[in-house]
Amino acid sequence: MANVKLTNVKKIYQGNVVAVHDFNLDIADKEFIVFVGPSGCGKSTTLRMIAGLEEISEGTIEFDGEVVNDLQPKDRKISMVFQNYALYPNYTVFENMAFPLRLIRPKMSQDEIYERVTKAAEILGITEYLTRKPRALSGGQRQRVAIGRAMVKDCKVFLMDEPLSNLDAKLRNQMRAEIILLRKKINTTFVYVTHDQTEAMTLGDRIVVMKDGYIMQVGTPTEVFDRPRNLFVAEFIGAPKMNTFKTNLVKKDGKYFVTPFGAEIPVTGQKADLLAENGIDSQEIILGVRPEHVVLADKPSKETIRVILQVNEMMGNELHLHLLTDDNTPLIVRVPTMNLTDEFRNELVMGKELYITFESKVMHFFDTVTEKSLLYIDKEEPVQEDEEEINAE
Repeated sequence: MANVKLTNVKKIYQGNVVAVHDFNLDIADKEFIVFVGPSGCGKSTTLRMIAGLEEISEGTIEFDGEVVNDLQPKDRKISMVFQNYALYPNYTVFENMAFPLRLIRPKMSQDEIYERVTKAAEILGITEYLTRKPRALSGGQRQRVAIGRAMVKDCKVFLMDEPLSNLDAKLRNQMRAEIILLRKKINTTFVYVTHDQTEAMTLGDRIVVMKDGYIMQVGTPTEVFDRPRNLFVAEFIGAPKMNTFKTNLVKKDGKYFVTPFGAEIPVTGQKADLLAENGIDSQEIILGVRPEHVVLADKPSKETIRVILQVNEMMGNELHLHLLTDDNTPLIVRVPTMNLTDEFRNELVMGKELYITFESKVMHFFDTVTEKSLLYIDKEEPVQEDEEEINAE
């Protein structure tokens, strides 16, 4: 068992600098959870508090119901992989991997150390490198050694602090796949820190999106992508980032429509039902549409927006079209090249006039003051009460 529970955890540095605010999270046994966010958001600090490398200012951390606040890292039964590998340059790969086992008291036998190291090396595909020293290895091989050193211990929780950030793009892709396979083989609880949303989306059972020491949203990759709870999550998750701009949401005769850049686009289906259920009326909003959900229209209509093409980026299997509206608002459209004729692609030059629109099912609506979603509202936080609290502050 390796359940981890953080309750009201806070980290305050000297000078009353708060790095992590009131962090609450339950991590299930054998769950792979990812902390993601921009630099300085508190994700690595939170991981280091779980590991015992940072003292907790307030709150409690529990492993399987046992409070571990005062336990030293060596007593918490955790293994940690660092960003910089932290390998001993004068030791062989075998000795680097065996090092934590030699610190265990009572002393482990040579046979058991050999068995654990060779088994981990076999799983990671680095058996042939056991007699080499780190300087003779590539970045990806060194990272496998660092992971292997963490694997050989009996641990409840496997902690990884941006382990792939020093690798090039090709190696990162390869190591992501290997971490997914590794997770299935060692079958323990993982807590993984990254600033890379691709890693978060591909690795995590759940993602914890953080900003300025606060949790912005916790959910599965699908939940944080399709149902962002606030503007920060909506813009942070997804590449290129979501198009967002202020416009009006209008409710008339029980029907909703939005009016971006003079267009009148109806809101129908589930999105309209959610707005009605949450008691949303006519108001100014922040409208969000992901680049891949912007639709190129064949001709102008009251539901289309006139735009001028500024830049056409060829990305292999897709185009990224950088557009400007009549009031100079920038937008990005992501278009699969297989959907375009050669003739149309050749016409996509700077200054080209295009028309776009948005489908109701892919639009997102955010409050201009709170920046919270008007669609996915926590029922204990009604919109009106939330706005009044903020205005009072």
